[in-house]
Amino acid sequence: MAKVALLIGVSEYEPGLTPLPAAINDVEAMEQVLLHPEIGGFDNVKVLKNPQRQAMDEEIERLFSDRQRDDLLLMFFSGHGIKDENGKLYFAACNTKKSDKGELLKSTTVPANSVHSVMSNSRCKREVVILDCCFSGAFAEGMSAKDDGFVDIKNQLGGEGRAVLTSSTSTQYSFEQQGADTSTYTRYIVEGLKTGAADKNEDGWISIDELHEYATKAVQEATPAMKPEIYAIKEGYKINLAKAPIDHPKLIYRRDVNYWVRDGEIINMGRIPLTKRQKELGLQPDEASAIEAEVLKPYQDYKENLQEYQKAFIEATKGKLSVSDNTHADLKRLQQALGLRDEDIALIEAPIIAENSPSLPPPRSQNSNFKYYIGVCIIGIIGVLIGGTVVYLFRPTPQSCANKEQYSLNDRISLGEEILLKQDTNPDKEAGVKAFAQGDCLTTIRKLQAYRAANFSDPEALIYLNNAKARQQENRLKIAVSVPIGESPNIAKEILRGVAQVQNQVNSSNGINGKALEVAIANDDNDPNTASNIATVFVKDMSILAVVGHNASRASIPAASVYQNAGLVMISPTSYARNITSISNIGNYIFLTAPSVSSIVDSISRYAINQRRKTNFLICVDKNPDNGSVKDSFIEAIRRASGTMNPIDCNLDDSKFNPQVVLSQAIKKGANALVLAFYIDKSRDKTGRGGALIRANQGQLALFGTPSMYTKETLEQGQNINNIIMSVPWHPTAFPNNPFASNAMELWKVPVTWRTATSYDATLAIVKGLQQSKTREDLQKALHSPGFSVNGATGKIQFFTRLGDRKDNAVFLVKVQQIPGTDKYEFAPIQP
Repeated sequence: MAKVALLIGVSEYEPGLTPLPAAINDVEAMEQVLLHPEIGGFDNVKVLKNPQRQAMDEEIERLFSDRQRDDLLLMFFSGHGIKDENGKLYFAACNTKKSDKGELLKSTTVPANSVHSVMSNSRCKREVVILDCCFSGAFAEGMSAKDDGFVDIKNQLGGEGRAVLTSSTSTQYSFEQQGADTSTYTRYIVEGLKTGAADKNEDGWISIDELHEYATKAVQEATPAMKPEIYAIKEGYKINLAKAPIDHPKLIYRRDVNYWVRDGEIINMGRIPLTKRQKELGLQPDEASAIEAEVLKPYQDYKENLQEYQKAFIEATKGKLSVSDNTHADLKRLQQALGLRDEDIALIEAPIIAENSPSLPPPRSQNSNFKYYIGVCIIGIIGVLIGGTVVYLFRPTPQSCANKEQYSLNDRISLGEEILLKQDTNPDKEAGVKAFAQGDCLTTIRKLQAYRAANFSDPEALIYLNNAKARQQENRLKIAVSVPIGESPNIAKEILRGVAQVQNQVNSSNGINGKALEVAIANDDNDPNTASNIATVFVKDMSILAVVGHNASRASIPAASVYQNAGLVMISPTSYARNITSISNIGNYIFLTAPSVSSIVDSISRYAINQRRKTNFLICVDKNPDNGSVKDSFIEAIRRASGTMNPIDCNLDDSKFNPQVVLSQAIKKGANALVLAFYIDKSRDKTGRGGALIRANQGQLALFGTPSMYTKETLEQGQNINNIIMSVPWHPTAFPNNPFASNAMELWKVPVTWRTATSYDATLAIVKGLQQSKTREDLQKALHSPGFSVNGATGKIQFFTRLGDRKDNAVFLVKVQQIPGTDKYEFAPIQP
């Protein structure tokens, strides 16, 4: 096995392309860490500084030619990335030229598709590409851009066993600050490798996904508008790029420092343990200080950038009732140069405007909230930059956060003016919701950001936060989600997390064709009548283009009739009753991202009969239509597989239900397997009969379950539920190369479930459909189109052209097992 790298840095260009002085330093820094025997350990590192196009093209081909399958190949590029009118990507060499009209002379570049071609033809199955280039226009003075436009990196440079790391998204900027030794992105790539700090799992190796996560975190702390991305296929995420010291004193101290950092500073509480650890590790004070400074540098850079913008804004607007378009353009370019987000700018500008405006009355108090409120509400004052749209200073103010929709069920429906997850709140969240109702977007954003800093797992807060940001611009699209908050708050949060994750991704980039996504939340408690009433309200609000939900089929089925009759798309992520999508055979508006009931029962029955040699099944259900469908389908499945349905009726909703009697009678009739098709949920299983049945079994019958059993309350059954086998549409180990799981963990700081994954997919499908449509009817047609597809958390999402069932939905078997060394239990994957 050989480890070979090609490092290309282009800093000098023909007229028409801006010089990038740091590009040469980038490749030199990468060369040092890759050749270091205790870090990269690469056998051969070729460095190209300011190459001609021909030489650059030839060396790229040499890198990937004549290689063995287990070699590790790395291509690093720092320089200009340029796109043509068709969106295709080209890498610029030092002799790359543009015509007098500014058009790219493609013959002077290296096309990305030619790189893709030589990579695809290589026998090597471990290929890494790191691109420190971006696709946006020139920066303000003091910064340099690396060209402009949109490029589909994933399609142009994806491949088997391949990982592509980029310094930014296809519509954002990478930064090369004049005077800096290296570009922003490369700086933290090198730092993660050199210090070993990128070794998140502390196994002594730095994998590609670990390096990406480290660099992304540091980059966004320094320049939050910049969003590095990773694209990988098959084993690309887990390619081990470099070694890391496991127990080096400096690395141990760095990790401790990282733990004690809050809002860019080491908190006082952390000083004592850090001082103690410094002595234990034998570090000198100057060594410890250097580590602390390095850890805090991204935060310090961010603060300095905020201060630079604040100074410039004060100078540009001081004593003026209006500012010129040129000044606005300058401020915009400065924001881009400093890597600041729109919300950063808005929070800087509002209090300055409020203090300087001669039309404002004196502040009533020293409360800064008042200044923020005034900053938003005074007509013609604040300019907010949302999704690339510029609303200038001293022109009409953006629409306020005030909820103009008057829902007849306003105690159950909220865009941000009411807390529905009442068990998850604190004064910051309450203040943010109150501010939303009063039309104070900035205070809403500030308070909810403060709340989320300590309450990452609350999806309602993130949805309201994004709604407030969406309200700051005129152009937005609205969807809704309905969940059973009162009956099953944990399941409700699982679903909301999937919706919120997509909304956050969409609104953090360019929205849906430049429009932000707004989400209304409804609480239906899985009650049929309430669900129907909510559906009626949603269909009357013509601004709602689609609905995610409802949860249980007893709520989804009656609501689906309302949506179908009115022509409003509903995608249920958790219902799998057989009749839910067959409400209408023509123009169906009801879709599912949950697995089909047949795939669920087939996987369980095959495993039970073929692997566990179980042939006589007692099936226990509750009144939920989902579980009734499971029973009907299971009967058919076990008969096809030569199994037997036990004749004893096991209905948890029977008032005379006695678990001991039912089990005894079933065993006498030959039962050797027990299928549980109900919810182990404190709010749903109010009678406690489900738990009583599990406890009464005591290992007499082998246990099997449906996706409804995948709850934390199931795990709380402990030893009584140990080794149950169930079928689910998603588990984090089932999609090892899909970034959904790691992104979800980063966002929520808690593990997510299959309900979050299928809700994510439902919302993602709606977003994809809305990119191609403007009306409810157009969206329905887009989702049913044979060409529609989008890659989600559970794989490719496609729907049948007549009904709304999902095509080719996979399911996976998991079991409950005890976590070694603890009294806790977990869901673990098994091989069928």
